[in-house]
Amino acid sequence: MTEKNKNNVPIWFWICAVILALWGLMGMYVYYDFVTTTPEKMAKHVMDGMYTQGYADSLENTPAWATAVFALAVFIGAFGALMLLMRKRVAPIMYMFSLIFIIMSLTDMFVLRKVHTMMSGGQIGMEAVVLLLGIFAVWFSRKSKAHGWLK
Repeated sequence: MTEKNKNNVPIWFWICAVILALWGLMGMYVYYDFVTTTPEKMAKHVMDGMYTQGYADSLENTPAWATAVFALAVFIGAFGALMLLMRKRVAPIMYMFSLIFIIMSLTDMFVLRKVHTMMSGGQIGMEAVVLLLGIFAVWFSRKSKAHGWLK
């Protein structure tokens, strides 16, 4: 295989990389929204039926370590997406760390604090999407590295 062919990546690589980057940006927004939400805003979510009171209380009482884990999952994942777009070999490592923090965050929510008992089906489904996209990002970035698309 020539160097030129080795560096050519298929269009679907770029499509997946851009989708993962947009997902990372969305995660950063969700994190920002989470840490800047006021009790008044949370009360509005309860009144609008977006959250149950128990879920809102749980979010407001999230331990600092869990918020830090959430931040690490989001920002390392977003950095992984940037590395993937730049075709850097470090992308799979970043995504692996992000996945570890996603799993830690979900363990806190679903096992330690049992927040899922206060969540809607859509909210639980969204957490499943987070996990699945985290797994996909690790797989995709590792596959991209194996194909020589990352430098």
